[in-house]
Amino acid sequence: MEIKFAKMHGNGNDFVIIDEFQGEVVKEEEKPKFVRAIAHRNFGIGADGVIFVQKSRVADAKFRYFNSDGSEAEMCGNGIRCFSRYVVEEGYAKSPVKVETLVGIYELDVARNEEGWWVKVDMGTPKFDRREIPAREEVWGKKVKVDNRGFEIYAVNTGVPHAVVFVEDFDFDVVKVGRAIRMSELFPEGVNVNFVKREGKDAFFVRTYERGVENETLSCGTGSVAVAAVVRKLGFADDKVVILTRGGKLFVEFEGERAYLIGGAARIAEGKIRAEELNYEV
Repeated sequence: MEIKFAKMHGNGNDFVIIDEFQGEVVKEEEKPKFVRAIAHRNFGIGADGVIFVQKSRVADAKFRYFNSDGSEAEMCGNGIRCFSRYVVEEGYAKSPVKVETLVGIYELDVARNEEGWWVKVDMGTPKFDRREIPAREEVWGKKVKVDNRGFEIYAVNTGVPHAVVFVEDFDFDVVKVGRAIRMSELFPEGVNVNFVKREGKDAFFVRTYERGVENETLSCGTGSVAVAAVVRKLGFADDKVVILTRGGKLFVEFEGERAYLIGGAARIAEGKIRAEELNYEV
C-alpha cells in the first residue's frame, strides 16, 4: 500500500504529514507503530513527530500529533503551524483556521509574504498552577541537582507541561540533564525541559529537551511560549518576547494573559510511502 505524505518543518522541528481528511489512511490501532517506523531517521523518512490531518465536527480540521516514539501528545506549537499551512494550501479551510486539538480549539492566522509562510497561533493562557502542569509539589523556583550542578526550575503548562531552567552558559550535557529533569518524580506525566540564556532585552536563546522525542530538538513551539510566559511573569520581559532557537527565530506576544506564537512553516517535500516495506521492529 502506498501512502501519500508531505514533509514540513517549523524552525527545524520536522514532521511527516499524513492526510486523512477524506478518510482513515492508517488504522487507529496501527498509528503508534506506523509513527515509530516512519519517524525513524535511518529506516523511515525521519521526523520529530507525525501529524494526521482529519475532519472535525467542531472546527475546520482536527490536529492529531504523535511523537516519534509513537505516543500521542496533546499539542505541538511548531506542528500546528505546519498543519494550518497545509490545510489552507490544500483548500480545506481559509485563514483564520480553527483547529481541534486534544486540549481544545485553537485559532490560527495563516499568511504568506516575500519571506515565506507565517502562522500566528492563539496559544491560550499559560497555566502556572502545579495541579494543571501537573507537578507533585510547587516547582516555581524549585532547586534540583544533576551531576553536582544546581538548576532552578520554573514550571508551566502551555498545552503540554514544561520546565524552564535559566543558565549562564551551555557548558553541560543538555540531553543528559534534560532527561534527568524530564524523568523526575516531580512530574507524574513527565515534562519538556527548556534551558534558557538571556541574549538581550526581551530576547532569549532556548535549547529544549522534548518528552516523547526523548532528545533535544532544534525548536519547540510550546516550549517557546513557556519560556516567554515565565520570563514575563518574572519581570524579565514585557509583552513581546523574541525566542532564539537552534532552528531559527520565533516571536511570542501577549494580549492580556493570552499568548500568541508567531513563526514560519516550511513545506519541503511530498511523496509516497511504501507501507509494506517499513521496518516496524525498530
